[in-house]
Amino acid sequence: MPSAGKARRSKKGPPRRKKVALVCAGGGVTGAVYEIGCLRALDELLGRSVLDLDLYVGISGGAVVAALTAAGISPGQMYDEATSRSGGAALGMTAAPLYGLGALEFLKRSARAPKVLTEAITTALTAEGRNLSDVAWSVFEMLPPGLLDSSGIQKFLHQLFRSRLRGDSFRKLPRRLLVVAVDIDTGEAVAFGLDGRTDVPVSKAVQASVALPGLYRPVRIDGRDYVDGGVRKTAHINLAIQNGADLVICINPIVPFHNKDGEKGPLGGHISRRGVTWVLDQTLRIMLHGRMELGLQRYAREHPEVDILVIEPTRDDMRMFSYNIMRYSARKVVAEHGYRTTLEFFARDAERYRTLFARHGIRMADPALAPEVPPRHPHRSNLARTLDASLDRLDSRLRSRRG
Repeated sequence: MPSAGKARRSKKGPPRRKKVALVCAGGGVTGAVYEIGCLRALDELLGRSVLDLDLYVGISGGAVVAALTAAGISPGQMYDEATSRSGGAALGMTAAPLYGLGALEFLKRSARAPKVLTEAITTALTAEGRNLSDVAWSVFEMLPPGLLDSSGIQKFLHQLFRSRLRGDSFRKLPRRLLVVAVDIDTGEAVAFGLDGRTDVPVSKAVQASVALPGLYRPVRIDGRDYVDGGVRKTAHINLAIQNGADLVICINPIVPFHNKDGEKGPLGGHISRRGVTWVLDQTLRIMLHGRMELGLQRYAREHPEVDILVIEPTRDDMRMFSYNIMRYSARKVVAEHGYRTTLEFFARDAERYRTLFARHGIRMADPALAPEVPPRHPHRSNLARTLDASLDRLDSRLRSRRG
């Protein structure tokens, strides 16, 4: 919901070009694909290219989307990739092994089994207040710090950035990018891409940001271990505000489901009847969304001059709630859903959003006139797509100056 207030104005000279930031919040693989669909709809609606914004902030799964956009890869190309069934799309993401089991780490850990179990049984039999049930918990010490190895994500992005930008570096990106991860040993959120943290490869920063605790192993960077950037905050909108954004467009895929009818609701009963995974998923969504709502209220009080627009699924969106956040196989359905629901989001109050964007020098088209199915990109070669994206940014910049 956009906050009230006027955008910043320059004290002297002609009005400066308003700074617009895109924040892609966390939400796993499903959330990232949903964000791609949203960006594809924004590309149809806005008179300013999504590739021509001033700052991109990515957290968790949203870090992948933000990094690709900051690198000049258009929402159209990402959308074509996500909705491709053939696995032969230009980016190669559908065919890339983005994660693996990392069997070697399991073998190393299993070698500790005799020592760990012996110590656990001895302690349980001799220490006061301990019992054999503690032995079961000791088994977890033999597991690695995460079940999956996410190095495939880093390798894919590294190769992509080297081929598109001739370097996997924050400094080589066409637009400024911040990627958030959390230092697991200190609990501090770190924004890679800020001054002093630009030497880390973009691909490595993204790998750290998507390292969901328990599922992916922490990522070591310069002697520190990092995990998912959403552990501290869902969206880190404050980073966009601190870096001078007048308008923040935030895409948040994770909202709690409102099962208001209980037994008679669309789930066929209470959420608890679906089992522990559904309860845990709903609980996580409630926690994350609650933190975000509190943050938005605080930003509205402290920064009334900044407009914040949050695009997210509705509380009764069964499709987004029923898909596991790591379900990559549902990417086509979720991307198309993100595109359609974003058009519906703006259509519900088109005049209000048209006025909001106009305050920042951006024209918004009529959502009712947008194509129901977005056209596929006409070029298949990476070179042609890269040139086309550069022309989109240039055209957007020229139009904003004329406006």
